[in-house]
Amino acid sequence: MRKSVPSWYWIGAVAAAALAVSACSNSVSTTASGASGASAPAASAASAASAGKPITSLLFVNPLPDYPAWKTIGACMQQEAAKDGIAFTQAGPTGNNVDTTQMINEIQQGIANKVGAIVTFPVSAPQFDPLFAQARQAGIYVGTVEGGQTTGQNVNAGTSFEQFGQLAAKTVAGKPGHQYVAFLTEGPTGPDATFVKAFTATAKQYPNITILDTRYDSGNVTQSVDLATAMMTAHPQLNMIVTNEGADTPGIVAAIKQKGEVGKVFLTTNSIYSGSVPGMKAGIVYSFLLQNMCQIGTAPVDALVKISKGQPVPVNIPTQIAFATQSTLAKLTASGDMQ
Repeated sequence: MRKSVPSWYWIGAVAAAALAVSACSNSVSTTASGASGASAPAASAASAASAGKPITSLLFVNPLPDYPAWKTIGACMQQEAAKDGIAFTQAGPTGNNVDTTQMINEIQQGIANKVGAIVTFPVSAPQFDPLFAQARQAGIYVGTVEGGQTTGQNVNAGTSFEQFGQLAAKTVAGKPGHQYVAFLTEGPTGPDATFVKAFTATAKQYPNITILDTRYDSGNVTQSVDLATAMMTAHPQLNMIVTNEGADTPGIVAAIKQKGEVGKVFLTTNSIYSGSVPGMKAGIVYSFLLQNMCQIGTAPVDALVKISKGQPVPVNIPTQIAFATQSTLAKLTASGDMQ
């Protein structure tokens, strides 16, 4: 079964050190192992109880090895494994689509080969949790990146959608003037709901944010133009569309152009790879999310090594994110880590 990357996810939107910039121009959130940001949850008993077996080999089942962001994650994971003397292997589909069946087969092969640890992006809990249970029963450590929907892993590292929403609200509030906001997202549950809820709660701190509407595209980006147009028609005062779906960026940008609202309606979105940079140059995209891709690669390796030594590790490790605006984009992306 071949499946596109979920549009809420759109990795490539998630500097090795936190950049201190003012809230008016840019906002940054870092990991529990970095500088600032939300405190990490306590380590689970399951993680701590898995200790005792050193990791000598690690298999990374990469959902999109040729995609720039995932390529960076894989390269940084390999470098981190080498530092710890761990033999590293990477496997995954070619092209631009996630091949879930191939990923499952690669994980099953890794279990059969008795690798020391497996790291992957869990496409769906029903398919991947049984594999994780099988691996754990075989004494294999399991890490996920950009997960959250599965429960069988020792540790997950990646973007916190709660922090994503909080930081989006803070960034929007930094734009001069009153911001009349409408959300376009995939659906009312899961990470999308977490994002919208966190944004809404944080927005209460800022008197210049009013939330007008929320609409869902069910992951179908072909609806983006119509939904964005409908929101602008229904709310003439709307001047900021917010989405956590990078894949919706082209459609929203097109809708704003077609509606003749360039310079009045702006977009806060996800991913440097979704057309955000051209949209920013066109005066439509106000800000978009960047993620520390290298940290997403190194964090699970470090965490699994600690678990193997009996050290406590958070079940979920949030990695560094930042919102780029036109004035901060060059600085944030200079190192190549933030993508």
